[in-house]
Amino acid sequence: ALAARRLDRATLLRPAPDEDGSRPRNHAKVLIVDRQILVVTSANLSYSAEVRNIELGLRMNDPFLARSVEGDLRKLEEAGVYEVVERG
Repeated sequence: ALAARRLDRATLLRPAPDEDGSRPRNHAKVLIVDRQILVVTSANLSYSAEVRNIELGLRMNDPFLARSVEGDLRKLEEAGVYEVVERG
């Protein structure tokens, strides 16, 4: 939730709990900036990820792809796969 508060107009999603109440783990992180830039990474937004871990991410300046992934995530939210943690 801290990430959404720091980013104007950000929506933070997480996997929704399943039927037995357990929440699936989602290791991939996706950031879409102004529907223009798409960042996909395994990196956590933490101190250890920044200074201790070897992480890999990909940044693409591709408005079509960014909008397509955003649309897919919104459909998954509507289907109940993801839930909103916070809207900035």
